[in-house]
Amino acid sequence: MNSDDSPNRKRIWLPRYAEHAGFLLIAAVGLLVARAGLESLPDRPEAAAAPEVSDAEPLVLELPDYVQPSDQSLRRIASVHTLIPTRERLTILKYVVQAGDTLFGISNRFGLQPETVLWGNFDTLEDNPHSLKPGQDLNILPVDGTFYVWKEGDGLIGVADFFGVSPQDILDWPGNQLPQDLDFINPDIEPGFPIVIPGGSRETVDWRAPRITRANPASARILGPGFCGSVYDGPVGAGYFVWPTPGRSISGYSFSINIHPALDIGGGEGNAIYAVDAGVVVYAGWHNGGYGNVVVIDHGNGWQSLYAHMSSVSVGCGDGLFQGNVIGGMGSTGNSSGTHLHYEMQNDQFGKINPLNFLP
Repeated sequence: MNSDDSPNRKRIWLPRYAEHAGFLLIAAVGLLVARAGLESLPDRPEAAAAPEVSDAEPLVLELPDYVQPSDQSLRRIASVHTLIPTRERLTILKYVVQAGDTLFGISNRFGLQPETVLWGNFDTLEDNPHSLKPGQDLNILPVDGTFYVWKEGDGLIGVADFFGVSPQDILDWPGNQLPQDLDFINPDIEPGFPIVIPGGSRETVDWRAPRITRANPASARILGPGFCGSVYDGPVGAGYFVWPTPGRSISGYSFSINIHPALDIGGGEGNAIYAVDAGVVVYAGWHNGGYGNVVVIDHGNGWQSLYAHMSSVSVGCGDGLFQGNVIGGMGSTGNSSGTHLHYEMQNDQFGKINPLNFLP
């Protein structure tokens, strides 16, 4: 290295050293300023730690007193549906019959058997479902069974036997509100007191169309202006039946042995009604029991047929008929809510039977 180069080298490196020193000084000042600024900022909050839940101190959701759950209860959940618990009804309701109501429709609405509605309203319906009319007040019993209004001199044993139940059944029904120590023979029950007989039943009173027996002579046992007295001779049926109307639609009521032992066959006013088999007329005319214009044919072989609510009667007492002869027109006379034929069949051995079992 020459001695002449040393001054030149110093002139070259000194500015570089000064440049580096300046950078270091600026960096140091920047660090000091940054540190001072950070120390002046507020501390950043830490995230809240979840509370620890131990077995000894359970977390309890405070609810109003009326929904506080117990150890045995279910926890309440949100639901858009409300379930209302059903409660046994003990009282007798009153129902006003509306236009278009039927005995079967009313009983279905209240979850009862049709017989219960019929038996609970004897004074109003007189055991005749065709007596149902708009505006009538009906008793709606709380359970299937019968209804009885206590009479002076009644005994609990006698009433229970009549309806086919035990005296205890009547006492145990809470809606009757009878004391358990009641004397069965001489109960202290006020006359006129309404009694529900749960599970009770009785025979349906049928004074509209009593049995028509055929002897020789034949005589109708349905009383009224159309009664024919004794009929000594006439055709005898073959025991094979045809439909009594051109149409075969059931209108309103079908066959029910306890309530409606007949068919209601629909049709138009004045439609022809036919004799279902050969026989003689033993009743022809008006009937006071609610059937309106009625014809009864005795077929002479153990069978009888009855035709009710007719608009017109075209046969008379003692007339001999053959199968298919026209006996009158369809109508709505008597206790009837609309045009139809009320048609019954009876047999000496089996009583009133379902016509559908014998019509083609």
